Amino acid sequence: MTSPAMRSDAARNRGRLLETAAGLIAERGSDVDVREIARRAEVGMGTLYRHFPTKEALLDAALEHVFTSWAEQATAARTGQAWLDLSYFLGDALTRQTASPGLLDAYCQALPGQAGNTARQHCRQQVGPLISELVNAARESGELRTDVTAEDISLLLVALGRIAPVVPESDWRRVLQVALDGLRAGAATPMPTQRSFGIR
Repeated sequence: MTSPAMRSDAARNRGRLLETAAGLIAERGSDVDVREIARRAEVGMGTLYRHFPTKEALLDAALEHVFTSWAEQATAARTGQAWLDLSYFLGDALTRQTASPGLLDAYCQALPGQAGNTARQHCRQQVGPLISELVNAARESGELRTDVTAEDISLLLVALGRIAPVVPESDWRRVLQVALDGLRAGAATPMPTQRSFGIR
């Protein structure tokens, strides 16, 4: 019979592996070596494979951990003021993407139209509903233009996420403010169609 101490050690080892893998994904994306994950987590390869029989299983669990943690922290930060909450979420998301470039890669895999994958599944389950709630609340408050969707916000995050890591924070926050002004209901003009953009 497994002792409580052994079960506790196993849980700690699994937690260290998830935290370490999540950190390395955030730094580099999913192209990380499991040997480095084990080394940084201070466990042996045998321990790693007992918890996660394949690299894919470990990265899958790590991505779920990343998106769950992000959603929990963003939810806890909500104030009940719809526009403030949406604005804060966008700024916080860009701060995370700047500090953790690999997070943007995983988030991009979750965009509509991408092939099915674990990043999309976890993002849809954890972060997706939060973005929808923020958008719906801001629309209902009359502060967000009514034709803006959760997918629009996701695409905006990706676009700004490409800018944020390569410019000073003051610059990307300035661009974010310009984008926020364009999202306000009072500034709304009819959305352009694909043909208006010259896209066939």
